[in-house]
Amino acid sequence: MQKQSRHSCNLCGGTDLLPLIDFGNHPVAKHYLAAPTDDAPTWPMRVVFCESCGLTQLVDSCPAEILYKNYVTLSSWKYQPHVQHEIDVIKSLPGVTLDSKVLEIGSNDGMFLHQMSANGFKNMLGVEPAKDAYDKSVEQGIDTLQAFLTPELASTIRQKHGQFDIFISRQNLEHIGGLRGVIQSIETLVKPDGLVMIEVPDFACNMRSPDYGLWEEHVNYFTVETLRHFMALAGVELFHQENILFSGDSIFVIGRKTGKAQASTDYVAALRKRNLAYAQHWPEFAKNITEYLAALKKAGKKIAVYGAGNRVFCLVNFANLAGHIDVIVDDQVEKQNTFMPGGRIPVVASDALYSQHIDVCLLAVNAEIEDKVIAKHDKWVQGGGTFWSVLPPSGRLLPMWQPIGNA
Repeated sequence: MQKQSRHSCNLCGGTDLLPLIDFGNHPVAKHYLAAPTDDAPTWPMRVVFCESCGLTQLVDSCPAEILYKNYVTLSSWKYQPHVQHEIDVIKSLPGVTLDSKVLEIGSNDGMFLHQMSANGFKNMLGVEPAKDAYDKSVEQGIDTLQAFLTPELASTIRQKHGQFDIFISRQNLEHIGGLRGVIQSIETLVKPDGLVMIEVPDFACNMRSPDYGLWEEHVNYFTVETLRHFMALAGVELFHQENILFSGDSIFVIGRKTGKAQASTDYVAALRKRNLAYAQHWPEFAKNITEYLAALKKAGKKIAVYGAGNRVFCLVNFANLAGHIDVIVDDQVEKQNTFMPGGRIPVVASDALYSQHIDVCLLAVNAEIEDKVIAKHDKWVQGGGTFWSVLPPSGRLLPMWQPIGNA
C-alpha cells in the first residue's frame, strides 16, 4: 500500500498515513432524496491509518459546512437508555455539585443537557453548529451557541463564562477533523482538576465483527488506545472507562485535567496489524454478502432493510447491494416517502413488510432495540418472515458473517 503524503493526521498532525480502504465516491448518507431522480453530489470515502499515533480516519471526505448545515437526524430520535447511567456516574464523582458549570460540545438538540437539567444541574452551556438541532435545543430552554468549537471560540466563551467544571463530548469527537483544536479548547475551557467526559464509537468492534458501515460524518475511528492518547495530549488523566451498547459498541470515559498525563504510542504496532487485517478482509466480505443476497433474490425472495440509517446506507452503497433490496422501511415518519441516497431505494413505513409481501428483512437498527422491532412485527414472523441483522454487534447477523481472527 502506498503512503498518503499530502494529508496530516487529525489527532497528532503526522503525515505518515497508511491507506486502508478506498470505498469510492458516495453521497451523504443522511441527505435523503425527495425523488429518485434528485441530484446527489458525492465525495470520497477513503480510510487511512496514522503510523504515528494509530488513529484510523477519513481523508478528503465531505466538508463539515455541508454535513452540519442541518443535522437532519436529531439526538432525541434515538433510544439512549445509557444516558441516565452516565449522569449518575458524573453526579457520584468527588467535587461535583448541582452548581457545577457544564459545557457540552456537539450538544445537538440539547437532549443530554436537558436530562442533566432534569437531574438538578443548573449551570449548563451547549455548543452546536447545525441550525435545526440548535433551534430545537433553544426551544427546550438550553443555553446554546450555534457554532463549531474552535480555539478562538473557546477563548470567547472563557471571557464571557469563565472556565468549566465539566466538559462533555458525546458521540462528537468522531465528527471533528480538527482534534488538535479541541485539545487546545479543553486547555482553555476546563478548570484545573476539572472533568472531561467523552463518549465515542469503538472502532475495535468494527475490526472484530467486522463492520464496514463507516460513514462520512465519522472522520475519526477511535479505539480505547487512541482515545486515551487524545486525553493525554489534552493533559487529562483517565480514571473511569467502560463500554456501552449504543449504535454498536461505544467507549465512555471520564478523566481529570491534571496536566500530568503521559502520552505513549506503544500500542501503534499492534493496532496497525489489526487495521490491516480489517482492510484486507473487505473484498472478501463484500463478495460474500453480495452473493448471499443474490442467492436469496434468485430463489424468489423479496428483501427489505429495516432502518433508514447512515451505517446501513453506506454499507449498501460500498458493496453495491441496492439491486438486491426491494424497499427500506422505517418507523420515523420524517424519513418516510423519501429515497436512499446512492442506492435510491424507496423509504416507507414498516407496514410494507405485509403489503409488499417481504420474505427477508435485514435489521439495520441499533442492536439494543432489535427485540422491540421483532416483537412489533410478530405477525409478520408468524407468517413466515425472517429477520437477519446487518449491523454488529447483533447476535442475528447474516450466516455469511464471520469475525476477523485476532482483530
